[in-house]
Amino acid sequence: MGVEQSSNQVRKKKKANMATPDYIMMAVILLIFAFGVVMVYSASFYFCVNNGKAPANFALKQLGIGGVGVVVMLWLTYRFDYHIFSVPIINWAIYLGSITLSILVMFIGKEVNGAKRWIAIGPIQFQPSEVAKVAVIIMLASYIVRNRKNFNNIKYRLGAWGIFLIPAGIVMVENLSSAIVIGGIGFVMCFISMPKIKIYIVIVILGACAVFGAYSLAMSTPEGQDPANPILKVVLPAYRLERIQVWLDPWIDPKDSGYQPIQALYAVGSGGLFGKGLGNSVQKQSFLPEPYNDIIFAVICEELGLVGALVLISGYAILIIRGLSVAMRSIDYFGSLIATGISSMIAIQVIINMAVNTNTIPTTGMQLSLVSYGGTAVAVLLATLGILLNVSKSANIQKVKK
Repeated sequence: MGVEQSSNQVRKKKKANMATPDYIMMAVILLIFAFGVVMVYSASFYFCVNNGKAPANFALKQLGIGGVGVVVMLWLTYRFDYHIFSVPIINWAIYLGSITLSILVMFIGKEVNGAKRWIAIGPIQFQPSEVAKVAVIIMLASYIVRNRKNFNNIKYRLGAWGIFLIPAGIVMVENLSSAIVIGGIGFVMCFISMPKIKIYIVIVILGACAVFGAYSLAMSTPEGQDPANPILKVVLPAYRLERIQVWLDPWIDPKDSGYQPIQALYAVGSGGLFGKGLGNSVQKQSFLPEPYNDIIFAVICEELGLVGALVLISGYAILIIRGLSVAMRSIDYFGSLIATGISSMIAIQVIINMAVNTNTIPTTGMQLSLVSYGGTAVAVLLATLGILLNVSKSANIQKVKK
């Protein structure tokens, strides 16, 4: 009997070693990243030349740091076991570490464009909010797996919500868009784990009321003034209220707050069906601020047109659908939740970025995943996708068994 069990364990180990990741997903990730390097070069060329930098300065940095990210992604895919994140001491360390960094950035963070979002360590700088997103996915997945049988008790449901609402609230002070992503990730993961529809209907209604309240506050508050309420002053300071006002009509301040959305709309609209051709954007020539960064989708629309934009969107759609497919056929519930969290993170970030570029929602700082110039943010994202690919590798073991 003992020999038979030992033999079964050896066979299972061999199957695990032979399991392969989702190569379609991996190919799409690498293609989107490569496309991003090309577009960063195109979008930053004019800026670099006019600022005394090598024409490919930003593109080479993106390729170098992203290359490190690809190596880490492949290591996590083939040489790692995502189950290590289910160990309480590890997921708690990552979670509390991310919260600590998110608090520290308020005091020692590097300020860029009026916001403290980066912590600089020598030549390396990173956004703690990027780490917080991954930490929330890992911590929430582990918590749900440990307590799924207790979710009829309101205490455990509130515990799950607290896991993502606490870091979201901290991050919100300096980075509203990342706070929205963290909140969205948590909402999706809790929804599939605790499908109490009435609760989520109430949450959606409260969210709609909050949006309407923010709109009403923006319309009633004089330009440049903070709200009188001290809590609202933190959540919706003057510059955020101004973004809502400008979103409704960019032309009320075309030379300042409305400048970026106006120029982005010019870029998107002038691209037409097939675009002006790669490298031929006019708006990147000192019209769009930092066209290689959050607003790069507008340059893509101008140079490659609607067709190019749809091809990119299709790539993201494949990546997200494959990620959700991995979640559905994962070998265990923990892997399923990890895959769901990472897939929803990509989806929310892409939607926010493209919505901002087309002025569908107020302007907020959100990079286009794997495409925008982002330095360490790209490396962190690629590493996160390595975890998703590792889950997909385990999901293939289930296929072998069937």
